[in-house]
Amino acid sequence: MSDPAADRARVAKAMGGVYAATLVLEALTLLLVPRTVAQDGGLTGLNLTATLGLAAVLVVLAGLQRRSWGFAAGSVAQLAFLATGFIVPAMFLLGVLFGGIWIAAYRLRRDLLARAGGD
Repeated sequence: MSDPAADRARVAKAMGGVYAATLVLEALTLLLVPRTVAQDGGLTGLNLTATLGLAAVLVVLAGLQRRSWGFAAGSVAQLAFLATGFIVPAMFLLGVLFGGIWIAAYRLRRDLLARAGGD
């Protein structure tokens, strides 16, 4: 029989990797936004700063997913990612998609912890 504490630790580590990968994919997606906005003629300093700044924040948060507050910070970042839809309307769709992935990963974590005898 396996140790429930060890199982919970493995689940937490694995899901931290899933959350980090999701955040990095979102950051890469954001790096494509300035090119799209520039083609439409709407690239301003504010738009560029917002998209590149958020991409940098997402990469930093990906590295912080091992922290106890990393998931909560990543969840807030999901809302910021969704808000980029005000810059490029297609980002609303991508924000909903990545938000769905984030929620699905959270539900998977919860289910795995329940099987491991945890939370």
